[in-house]
Amino acid sequence: MSSQDFKDWESASQIDPLILRLLQKKNDKSALIRKEPPVKQRRLSVLYAAFIGVSAMILVMIVGVVRCTDVDMILANSCRTLMVFCVIGFITGMIAEMCVRESAKSMIREMLQRTDNTQNAQLNETSHENRDMNNTR
Repeated sequence: MSSQDFKDWESASQIDPLILRLLQKKNDKSALIRKEPPVKQRRLSVLYAAFIGVSAMILVMIVGVVRCTDVDMILANSCRTLMVFCVIGFITGMIAEMCVRESAKSMIREMLQRTDNTQNAQLNETSHENRDMNNTR
């Protein structure tokens, strides 16, 4: 609605003008609000790699600080650990993703099979009813 529409309503209706002005402000603000872009889906393998790799890196850094290890040694060990555990996380994520997809596919297949069986049973019942009606005539 434009502001002119609200002015017309204000003069032609019994609605309190204050309420109409509030509605107009709300309408104007909603036009200015940006819509959020859709959420980007990330693969499980990338998420697992990032989470496991960074977690291992932080753990190695904490252990190095607690043991009072040299800073260069802590960074070298944590970088190696990050890379190794990112690979492990990536492989684990790929396996998890395959399991989830296969599970979803099997559930969809089962649902489709059930609906096909139900539809076939309904078609058989109607065809039997039609035959019975034709035989009685």
